[in-house]
Amino acid sequence: MTRTLFTDVQVFDGSGRDPFPAQVLVEGDRITAVAARVARDLRSEARVIDGHGGTLLPGLVDAHAHLGFGSTVEHRSPRRDEPDEEKTLLVAHAGRVLLDHGITSAYSGGNRLPRTETAARKAFAEGWMPGPRLKAASWEGSAGMVEPGVYDFPGVDGRASDPGSVSRFVTDMAELGVDIVKLSLSGESAVVQGTSRIVQFTDEEVAAAAAAAEKHGVWLTAHAHAAESVKMAVRHGIRAVYHCTFADEEALDLLEAARDRLFVAPTPGIIHANLHEAGSEPEPGMEVEATAKAVREVVPELVRRGIRVVPGGDYGFAWNPIGRNLRDLALFVDWFGFTPAEALRAATQYGGQVMGMGDQLGLIREGFLADLVLVDGDPLEEIGVLQDRERLTVVMKDGKLHKAPA
Repeated sequence: MTRTLFTDVQVFDGSGRDPFPAQVLVEGDRITAVAARVARDLRSEARVIDGHGGTLLPGLVDAHAHLGFGSTVEHRSPRRDEPDEEKTLLVAHAGRVLLDHGITSAYSGGNRLPRTETAARKAFAEGWMPGPRLKAASWEGSAGMVEPGVYDFPGVDGRASDPGSVSRFVTDMAELGVDIVKLSLSGESAVVQGTSRIVQFTDEEVAAAAAAAEKHGVWLTAHAHAAESVKMAVRHGIRAVYHCTFADEEALDLLEAARDRLFVAPTPGIIHANLHEAGSEPEPGMEVEATAKAVREVVPELVRRGIRVVPGGDYGFAWNPIGRNLRDLALFVDWFGFTPAEALRAATQYGGQVMGMGDQLGLIREGFLADLVLVDGDPLEEIGVLQDRERLTVVMKDGKLHKAPA
């Protein structure tokens, strides 16, 4: 069994408490000691990593990851029209880039090739391909259950409710082996202008999705900008709600009542990119400014009500590439009023919980999985340090060193 001992580190354990000096021992894939000084007999034959006063964090979690969008900080795919074989390779590439940047776990926000995502999940777990611990997802089911990548967001007016097709979609995706089925309960104005506030599913259809998900043991995620789409998600037990942009008082009350069973990922990263890095002025109807204003108002209210808000900003677009993911933590601080410790807790302890592994992931504690990131610096003083890959001197997943100091 391999042993690794971290010395001279300040431990941010993920709980939100102040960092503390400690030594941390890893044996196999688990943390076995967190102490002022690990006993001499336990130190024997351990690889010692001197942290030089740096900060040791739990591995970071992205709760809205798109490995299949095609763009990273190392490779841009502005058109996203590669053949499926190339897209498969891009998923693998994106996984490695996430791990390079300290993201040791990822909760998928959807993939047009769900079989590829389940294959990547297996490869990452077995360790023969570098990538994060992954919860794999379906493609994003839209109104009428059209093929992946075809989104016109027509709404529900003028069409008959079709719960049978929605139930079949969830069943089909579950049979492919995904962990998560995603439904676009609202439109998306950044894709089809003026649709973010238009509900795309009937209540009966979401109820059918929930029943099928429970039957087949998969989680549901909702893309939900419109207030009514948020309410629909909460009423039917959807576990992760993305955006929540235009949530009204009733939606906030429902979210608060369900706060022990759900998570909200408001995706500030893509909003920031749409505002500042998309390369052209937003067209009328894209609601970029309105979205930014609304989300900056709603997220502090979610936090005030005790709802678990987690990072994950739709990274993977050419103007918002994978590798910038930890910018979300800076935006949590700058836009939403989080302290750096609160932002880190959202990406670690709450991240472990959104992965369904809160009893063994997301904290630096004895018995927990050894997903660890050593930072050259103090992200509680300078949260932006996490965006500098060179300052992440060690990345460990499952007790194995993906990146280690020379």
